[in-house]
Amino acid sequence: MKNNLHDSSRIWIYQSNVEFTDEQCAVINEALREFLTTWNYHGTDLSSAAEIVNKRFVVFVVDERIQGAGGCSIDKSVALVKAFEKEFDVELMNRMNIAYLNEGDVVIKKMMDFQSSIKSGEVNEDTIVFNNLVQTKGEFLSSWQVPLKDSWHKQLL
Repeated sequence: MKNNLHDSSRIWIYQSNVEFTDEQCAVINEALREFLTTWNYHGTDLSSAAEIVNKRFVVFVVDERIQGAGGCSIDKSVALVKAFEKEFDVELMNRMNIAYLNEGDVVIKKMMDFQSSIKSGEVNEDTIVFNNLVQTKGEFLSSWQVPLKDSWHKQLL
C-alpha cells in the first residue's frame, strides 16, 4: 500500500477476474482519486486511500480512528466498483473467484477450477494465495499473500 494510513485502518479488496491494461489502470486510478475527494460519512470526510494492486485488485482503505465508514459511504464505494465492472466488462464482486501466484503471475480461477488445480497438484499447501478476507491494512501487509495452508483456503485441501 502506498499510503500513510494507520495499520489498523479498515480495508476492502475487490479482485478482478482479468488483469487490467495500463490504460484501464490509468482510468481507474483517476476515478479513484476523484472519488476520494468527495468520499465522506454523513458529511465528514473519510481519511482514506484507494489504489490498484498488481493490475488486479482494487483496494480501499479508511482510517476509522478518525471517522468510520458506514452504510451509505460503503455503498458509494461499491457503486464505483460496480461501475468499473460494467465499464471494463470484468468481475470484481465475485467472491467465488480465487487468486493465487503461479511462477510469479497472479492467476484467478473459479473455486471449482481451483479445487481441480489442487487435485491435479498444480496448487498445493505452499502455493501463495491472496486472502481477500483481511480486515485491516496491517493484515493486508502481513497476511494478504500467504501460503494456502495459512489461509482460509486450507479448507479446500
